[in-house]
Amino acid sequence: NMKRICNTRFIIRYWLAFVSPVLLLVAITSSSAENNESPVSTSNLHQWGAVTLFHGLPSNHVRAIAQDGEGMMWFGTDGGLAKYDGRRIQKIVVDALPTGRVRALKLDSDGVLWVGTDSGAARLVAGEFKPIAETEGKAVTAIILPEQGRAVMVSEQGTVFDCSTKPDGSLAVQTIEPRDSALLNVDSGGRAPLQLTSLALIDNSLIVGTHSRGLLSIEQRDVKEINSRPRAFFVEAIETDANGRLWFGAQTTSEDSGLYVNRDLLHPEKVSAGLGTVTALKFDARDDLWVGTDGQGAFRYRDSRRFDHFTFENTAGGLRSNRIYSVFVDREGVAWFGTDRGVCRYDSHGLRTERVSDDAESNFTRVLFQASDGALWCGTNRGLFVRDNAGWQQIETLRSKTVHSIAEDPQGHLLVGTGAGLFVQQKGVANEFSRIDASSVNGDNIRAIEIFRGAVYIANFGRGVERLDATRRTLIWPTESADARERQVISFHAEKDERLWIGTAEAGVYIFDGQQVTTNPALSGLQGAAVRAIDSATSNVLWLATARGLYALRSGKLLHIIEGSDARSVVAVPDSQQIAWCATDSGLQKVLLDDADGAVTARVDAEQGLPSQNTFAILNVRSQTTDETIWIGTNRGVARYEPGRIAPLLFATRVMGKRIFTREEVRAGLSLEYPQNSIALDVAATSSRTFPEQFQYSFSVFDSGGKLIKQKLSRDSQLLLENLRAGLYRIKARAFTNDLVASEPLTFEFTVARAPFPWTSTALSVLLVLALVAVWWGYRQNRRLARTNDALKGANRQLADTRLQLASETEAERRRIARDLHDQTLADLRRLLLLTDQLPATRDNGHTSVEPIQFRSEIESISTEIRRICEDLSPSALANVGLAAALEWALANGVAQLPDEQKFDYEFECDEGLEEKLQIAPGVQIQIYRIVQETVNNICRHAGATHVKLAVMIEPDGGLLIRLEDNGRGFDPKSRTARTSRGLTNIRSRASLIEADASWSKRAEGGMLFTLRKPANKIHV
Repeated sequence: NMKRICNTRFIIRYWLAFVSPVLLLVAITSSSAENNESPVSTSNLHQWGAVTLFHGLPSNHVRAIAQDGEGMMWFGTDGGLAKYDGRRIQKIVVDALPTGRVRALKLDSDGVLWVGTDSGAARLVAGEFKPIAETEGKAVTAIILPEQGRAVMVSEQGTVFDCSTKPDGSLAVQTIEPRDSALLNVDSGGRAPLQLTSLALIDNSLIVGTHSRGLLSIEQRDVKEINSRPRAFFVEAIETDANGRLWFGAQTTSEDSGLYVNRDLLHPEKVSAGLGTVTALKFDARDDLWVGTDGQGAFRYRDSRRFDHFTFENTAGGLRSNRIYSVFVDREGVAWFGTDRGVCRYDSHGLRTERVSDDAESNFTRVLFQASDGALWCGTNRGLFVRDNAGWQQIETLRSKTVHSIAEDPQGHLLVGTGAGLFVQQKGVANEFSRIDASSVNGDNIRAIEIFRGAVYIANFGRGVERLDATRRTLIWPTESADARERQVISFHAEKDERLWIGTAEAGVYIFDGQQVTTNPALSGLQGAAVRAIDSATSNVLWLATARGLYALRSGKLLHIIEGSDARSVVAVPDSQQIAWCATDSGLQKVLLDDADGAVTARVDAEQGLPSQNTFAILNVRSQTTDETIWIGTNRGVARYEPGRIAPLLFATRVMGKRIFTREEVRAGLSLEYPQNSIALDVAATSSRTFPEQFQYSFSVFDSGGKLIKQKLSRDSQLLLENLRAGLYRIKARAFTNDLVASEPLTFEFTVARAPFPWTSTALSVLLVLALVAVWWGYRQNRRLARTNDALKGANRQLADTRLQLASETEAERRRIARDLHDQTLADLRRLLLLTDQLPATRDNGHTSVEPIQFRSEIESISTEIRRICEDLSPSALANVGLAAALEWALANGVAQLPDEQKFDYEFECDEGLEEKLQIAPGVQIQIYRIVQETVNNICRHAGATHVKLAVMIEPDGGLLIRLEDNGRGFDPKSRTARTSRGLTNIRSRASLIEADASWSKRAEGGMLFTLRKPANKIHV
């Protein structure tokens, strides 16, 4: 077995699985720039994420970024090439790849990855790297792909390479070298070649950026100098926008701007100021320009105007460094920045939070509405607000009033329902409202307003449904003698001109057809629960948000979709008959009624950046610049979110029977020979906007007749099929993002072979029957004793199971406490951390107050301690990377907690494939981890050791053996102190709980040897 002694790869695997999700939640507050379309918006915690050297990057200096057809990210670093699948980093080490820094990466339409390094270029074709001989020894700095089958590259040695792919897959390379043109040399003698840095193609002319000559134009091998005014001589990056304009970045001073736009190549215009040297440029799908600089951070421009500015400081470290080498925008619109401190990503479509008012109660949002003129309105517990370019503005007429509903009448006047009556927007005055007289002496409490068949209907709580004609209000339903519960109307939904749905606080749901009010028997189960909102996109599905959760009326059947939550609002997605957003007390939830998998749900909550779990209002807004924007109203302000619409990429990572099958075998169809009747499938999905743990995987298994025999929908990416009957089977797998966008199905077939007729087994069975008859009498005599023994064994087993269950419940409670600390306390500390930037440094009288930096440091110290407590309560390494990695981490963490003078050297050994071979139950794993953790802590506190060795291995008989040795001062295991020690007693108790043996013995060379042994016959107990 291969032994891991402080194995670096193993440590990286731990960091990637455990620390990466933490680093990916770095908080930022984005600075708003001039002409920002959302000046009151702030970036969210989850919009930034990082991949650094600790995750396995060969170097933190990331010079180039690309994405392939499977969604894999490729990083070119000073230490070589690396691939990132969203979970882990894989460094590419192959002889065919030129050595040195990776300076350029491009992926062409045929799926070929072009790589430029300090010592040449290569192509990745069908999983094989093929060096380009003509570039050997040249530092390739830029690559462009003008057309299919063609690539153009430039180098620091002044050479231009024009590569064309032949039908047989080989390359034809034409070069333009310094000897071919004097302009490709720095001096007239041709002794110093010109450094070429960047490329673009405009009107069949190559535009080349250089150091010392500015821009060159190459057409038909004719090299010309572009003598523009103004002229930048040291060009670092070139890009073209959707209108064919040339943008380039150049070196300059930190106060100046190195960004230029060429509407005319001879007369470029300098853009903005204060950018300094511009090192990278990239346009996204919106034609926004992302700009990377050398020391000033990253900028985003829209229509030549600065839209965003990100720095290490104003993003709280979300942007890893202000020195940016490369910028890349992936297929989902996520921007990636390569810096000198690793690579980081920014999702500009993610959640952004906004405060409606400085008053806390005014941020308690109850309703959101978009008027026909595009204006956004927000009703809160303390008034009505409208959003403009300066932010949210309060309507003075409705100050301090609780707004429940907003609507627009057929004449375009805004109607506002409050707890103090109905108000209407005054004609010709945008922000002035007047009150419409109450219809009852007891006042009005207007909960809902709806337009049905051209008339305005009002839900007046305590009175019923009223129709508004100008300023006259008429009671439509119920009658004066009706049940008081029927008067508690709180919601409306007009289904075209066919019917008006009426939701009440206790009496259920009613239907008004314009003449009379009826009920639907299928909705009788909603009586007694407040029906807070109703919506539908078509007549096929009616969504109902109630105090008992979310329901869907589909084909005359009432389905309970979300249980255990208080649903406050629901909005059906217009483009789909099966999707809806629902605001609940546990966050915003999205629901998809899938024909194959039933109800699929996903949640956006405080962990994804909502200001509060308590959501009350939803508004689906569509504009020309975005496909869909969801506005969410909470009790702590509003948030907006642009859901992803790009399907994730799904691929099989492993298909295994008695062996692991290759991709080619899977595509061709598998044949499982007798007696093999089990198969395991492991898949993975990739998406920049969905973290690996947020994916949901759907598996459907069909037999030869097309009958569904197994269906699975969970976050588990594995499917295990066992004891299959002979025949043909088909598996279809899909992945859903956190926005419930499904991937293309991954489908393959396999056949389970029939068993031959068992002649030998039949003969042996006959002999066995004869033998059983012979021992039958003896069996009768011993049956009573056997029953007694079985009962005793059963009692012992029940006792052991009970002890293990108690231990498991203890661990579950630990996890719950850790989760509560992480979800609530840490989230509050993060918000407090962001608020420290707003603390004044001095008071008005000049006396120093609390230093924001000191306050921030204390908050960060508390956050770190809480994370340590969470980790101690619930070791996430055990769930993320397995038992072996968790044990190694426990040893390393114990050493890390010691003072420098007490730290010791340590070794870790582990048999290869231990966890796959032993298949230890999760409850047993946590006990083993706690035992080793306690033993390591004892060594750290008492042993005074300088060297410790931890070995985890499989014994020859298949059992588990753990050995922990130290060279410390040791102790007598048989002494009274050792027998009564609480720590040692705890270790023995845990070992007994999992039917394992724990022992201590002195080593001949000094120190102690701790041994934990779990026999093979009890390994799964």
